[in-house]
Amino acid sequence: MTKDNQDRSIAPHRNDADEGRRTGPIRDPLASMTDALGDDPSLGELLAFRGSAPDLAIFAREAKRCDDEADRLPYSREQTHEIRMARVGLKIVGLSCTAMVAVWPTDTVADADAKQALARETRMHGDDTDYRIAPMLSVEDASRIRLHRAAFAVGERIVPPEPAAPAMSERGLATWPLSRFDLVDTVPLAGGDAILDSTQIARWAAFVDTYPTLSDLVDRFARMIATADRLMVLADTTAKDPRLLRRAAEGARILAYLAAARAAIWPAMRYSADAEAKLRLVALVNERASRPDPLHLQAAIRHVVSQANWIAKGFRLGATLELDPEWIPIV
Repeated sequence: MTKDNQDRSIAPHRNDADEGRRTGPIRDPLASMTDALGDDPSLGELLAFRGSAPDLAIFAREAKRCDDEADRLPYSREQTHEIRMARVGLKIVGLSCTAMVAVWPTDTVADADAKQALARETRMHGDDTDYRIAPMLSVEDASRIRLHRAAFAVGERIVPPEPAAPAMSERGLATWPLSRFDLVDTVPLAGGDAILDSTQIARWAAFVDTYPTLSDLVDRFARMIATADRLMVLADTTAKDPRLLRRAAEGARILAYLAAARAAIWPAMRYSADAEAKLRLVALVNERASRPDPLHLQAAIRHVVSQANWIAKGFRLGATLELDPEWIPIV
């Protein structure tokens, strides 16, 4: 998705027919961003993809919207299979949007705002502990917190200051801005019944049936990473002006990590080919720990793997693979 069509929702939450649009299946947002390039993109296609400028604020908004709506769906022993699958579908799309925000580099201040806003909304329990409480955190929790921070890090770009505090004579304090981009203001959490009607629940449940082949996604990760590595070598050894090759390498690397995120997010049944693909993905991502891939990319996949376990529990509790890898430390 680019800024040319930013008025469209990534994940529809009501009948599109009500707004005069054709109702169709819900698409994986990561697939929508990457499938058009195929498995053997040209140099020009990689450069175009790197410059495609997705609107990360939209992805951040949709991540919160999907998670909020999934939490509103009834959760009890009496819930139907369709409602349970709709919740899984919402969680998959929400985490896919989160992965997009984390993986895409910080190109603009608006990108930094989106990353920081989603980081605030998804921060983990214990993230705000002070120096007296922090030693009480488990090693695992502390590692997850640091990975989450690294996944949404905006780099060393200078970001403008947040909105100023009100002066003594200021009014409108009930709506005084807390930050330049606030997801709570954009998508406020509302109680009550779910927004989705029965038709939309059926659409979200059907989305879970559009299961990707995880081994293909892991193969794509390996292929795009190899492409990025070779382009970087060529940029350093054969090009008089290496900037284009390095930018194309960035595009290939982003494609690789988006494919890795999709493979990490979608659940896999135990002892299946998909489960084997997930284990291979862990090994490949671990292999990148000592490579020059940006830290936020490596942290993003580790964070997504951890969060995807909640999707696995809702998909087939006890029968779905849950990953707790022994990651090579990067933070």
